[in-house]
Amino acid sequence: MNKTEIKKAINKAVYQYAESLGYSVHDDNDGSYVTFVKDGNSNGQDAIDYSRSRHETYVLNWASSETKADAALIDDYAKEQVSKYI
Repeated sequence: MNKTEIKKAINKAVYQYAESLGYSVHDDNDGSYVTFVKDGNSNGQDAIDYSRSRHETYVLNWASSETKADAALIDDYAKEQVSKYI
């Protein structure tokens, strides 16, 4: 696998994991980030941004503790996926 294929495989696995936690994946097609939003959540403050290239999540400081905990779970899962290809 080349680098692009590896990144796509890691990101696909992370998207599926986020969906298993009850999040939907929103892609604004800018190529760098996707946003995970919990189904039924109309509050944008509890969204999780995910960097496709760094394989890291970002949340607002005032996001709920549940959202921060989910972001940490997604980060841990992404690290596991990255370690499979290194």
